[in-house]
Amino acid sequence: MSVPSTDPMFTGDAVGGWLQLPSPAVAEIVGSAGFDSVCVDTQHGLIGDDSVLGMLQALTASGTRSLVRVPGHGAEAIGRALDRGADGVIVPLVDTAEQAAAAVAACRFPPAGNRSFGPVRPSWLGREPLAGGRCVVMVETVAAVANLEEILTVEGLDAVFVGPSDLALAYGLPLAAQAPDAPDAARYGELIEGITSRCAAAGVPVGIYCNSPAHARRFRGLGCTFTMLAAEQAILRAACAEQLAQARAS
Repeated sequence: MSVPSTDPMFTGDAVGGWLQLPSPAVAEIVGSAGFDSVCVDTQHGLIGDDSVLGMLQALTASGTRSLVRVPGHGAEAIGRALDRGADGVIVPLVDTAEQAAAAVAACRFPPAGNRSFGPVRPSWLGREPLAGGRCVVMVETVAAVANLEEILTVEGLDAVFVGPSDLALAYGLPLAAQAPDAPDAARYGELIEGITSRCAAAGVPVGIYCNSPAHARRFRGLGCTFTMLAAEQAILRAACAEQLAQARAS
């Protein structure tokens, strides 16, 4: 059994935030809330490459550690996120140990990896120029679950992150199965526990995206070592709808 990670971004029941709107101002607001980390989502969010730098700068100003979910496996996107000063990346749809190893290599300079040297923003932030970025790979397919033991053996892997919706769809479960009291919640819970137990045995932190605080509590009880709350756009819309309903109430 590996020595368990103690990274505060991924352990100790850390709770992170999630950004999908291309706004440094919104990033600064979310960063000021006190999250253990915040992810800038360039896969499913509305955030283009030109917005990432300002959002990362806003998170730095608020003293919040940052992750960027890159759109795919490409080393170029990983390098650009890290050169802009992200503390790490989340790489989606990783199905094999080979893909996980390639993601780790893209986060590290030779001889440990193959990242091209050009840490532009980290250099003016005074960071160690040859420091590697944190590498988190997503487990969200049938293939990834089947290959999880091999994925967890990849040297330099910092954490696993479960994509809860894609995982449910991949196993033929409704999206609602993520909720604590859903009809298929027990089947979905067994699937999550199968992932978290293997991560724990390997000493690798495991996190998951959460649609609500109730989801976060549920997944924490199923063995997740960190959780990421719903995207700011979902929280904003829900808050607006609640305020509107209260204002219209007689």
